[in-house]
Amino acid sequence: MASDTSLRPAEIKDILLREIEAADLHELDVEEVGSVLEVKDGVARIYGLTKAMEGEMLEVTSTDTGDKVIALALNLEEDNIGAVILGDYLTLKEGDEVRRTARVLEVPVGPELVGRVVDALGNPIDGAGPIAARQTRKVESDAPGIIVRQPVKEPLQTGLKAIDSMIPIGRGQRELIIGDRAIGKTAIAIDTIINQKGAGVICVYVAIGQKKSTVAATVEKLRQYGAMDYTIVVVAAASDPAPMQYIAPYTGCAMAEQFMYHEGKATLCVYDDLSKQAAAYRAISLVLRRPPGREAYPGDVFYLHSRLLERCAKLSDEMGGGSLSGRPLLETMAYEL
Repeated sequence: MASDTSLRPAEIKDILLREIEAADLHELDVEEVGSVLEVKDGVARIYGLTKAMEGEMLEVTSTDTGDKVIALALNLEEDNIGAVILGDYLTLKEGDEVRRTARVLEVPVGPELVGRVVDALGNPIDGAGPIAARQTRKVESDAPGIIVRQPVKEPLQTGLKAIDSMIPIGRGQRELIIGDRAIGKTAIAIDTIINQKGAGVICVYVAIGQKKSTVAATVEKLRQYGAMDYTIVVVAAASDPAPMQYIAPYTGCAMAEQFMYHEGKATLCVYDDLSKQAAAYRAISLVLRRPPGREAYPGDVFYLHSRLLERCAKLSDEMGGGSLSGRPLLETMAYEL
């Protein structure tokens, strides 16, 4: 007669409980994988990433080449995500895998970048080798509050007597340089950077939507006067995708903030110019099907610049006393009647 080897329900329960207790659930690697629905004009529609955050970096893997491209989640809709591609979107196609990184967009920061020319993601483009930056900083961050600021009281000289004698410009202040094209707005900004030589001010020059030849001439001028010893140049050229031109000012601001917050230094950030950034943001918003407003700009185009310029500040002594001065440039359109 065969013996009864069947387990009783109580024994099965005990075995299962022992196995569950012995299992190390912390070693489980759970990741959310989505797929590309469509790619057009530098924007990808992504399905399947229900927990993605606004502003999160997404990693898109091309099935053809195996290359990985970073995308930035901007539109969180009911059943898909609208993300802008920070790289070559022509290598991507429908069905490519997309993974979350659980990190918002970050760029390398620190003294290792001083004297270098980088793109909007902090990658070197000056042919001088890799940058061994040890720290990163979020591209988008909150502006300092009222309590941690102090009044603007130290001057930041431009080196132009007509301006310095008539217009008081201080460290931690924002001062707009506005005018028609080719009237010398960039010249004022470059002169201001050159004039900081020996003043202990770290400068960041952000070139947005300019020709690469123009940027090369500017860098050469800064090098000629010895200004590259304390300057970082961030470039999103006219040939770069609109998303790169959109994030370039925030990248430059993050690099300057590192010196202001953690080293207590005075910094100067020149945005040349924000008109082209607004045009790039308009292009992105229209492709993302956001509602257009006046002159087809989206409704939050003012917030685009205010959240950038509000990060300029003169910090209190308790916070280290550092400062971030902003020199935004804007180009007005001279309509000829």
